[in-house]
Amino acid sequence: MALTATANAGDVTNFSALSQTEFLAVSKDLVAVTSTKSIEPAAPLGLTGFDVSASTSVTKIQDGAAWAKVSGDSTSNLMQTKVAISKGLSSGLDVGGFVSKVPNSNVSALGVHVKYALLEGNAITPAVAVRASYSRLGGVSGMTLSNTGVDVLVSKGLVGFTPYAGVGSVISSAQATGKSDESFTQSKSFVGVSWNVAILNLSAEVDRTGKHTSASIKAGVRF
Repeated sequence: MALTATANAGDVTNFSALSQTEFLAVSKDLVAVTSTKSIEPAAPLGLTGFDVSASTSVTKIQDGAAWAKVSGDSTSNLMQTKVAISKGLSSGLDVGGFVSKVPNSNVSALGVHVKYALLEGNAITPAVAVRASYSRLGGVSGMTLSNTGVDVLVSKGLVGFTPYAGVGSVISSAQATGKSDESFTQSKSFVGVSWNVAILNLSAEVDRTGKHTSASIKAGVRF
């Protein structure tokens, strides 16, 4: 995660300095940071299963000039730290949620998701799941931003680790004082790998939301 060396942020406050086009660019940067990244394979946890984790993500922003205007800081990457939990239910259902923060800024987020395994997977067949998610920006006075995501993911357990991939869409709505509302949909794709030793879980994921690329690492317990 060498990108974290340049991932300074600053408080997002100065919306009056932005044109409408720049506000849309900043909104898309924030969507890439605050939208749900569960960093998990498709296979369900099962009725007694839990996944409790901490993770770090770094997202490359697209309009550094607009970000400098709204936050007062010049950066090309935004780092996010996150705590998340998922719980397995019956019939292939998992539910989960997260809270996150962009260090050295007023940007935070919270979100929830529901995942349903169409195929639970076995030694021969992969696991296939659909996931719906909702997240919301917090901490930024004068701006609201919400994201609704839908994706399909597939994973295949191998010896000790599970690679996975998925595609979907993120539908977002952004409002800020003095700016026209923006609503937009962006495509999403991701690939990752999950590694388990007993109940210890380590995972890594690369996510592409719109034109934004995020890299994430995660550590926790999963059983």
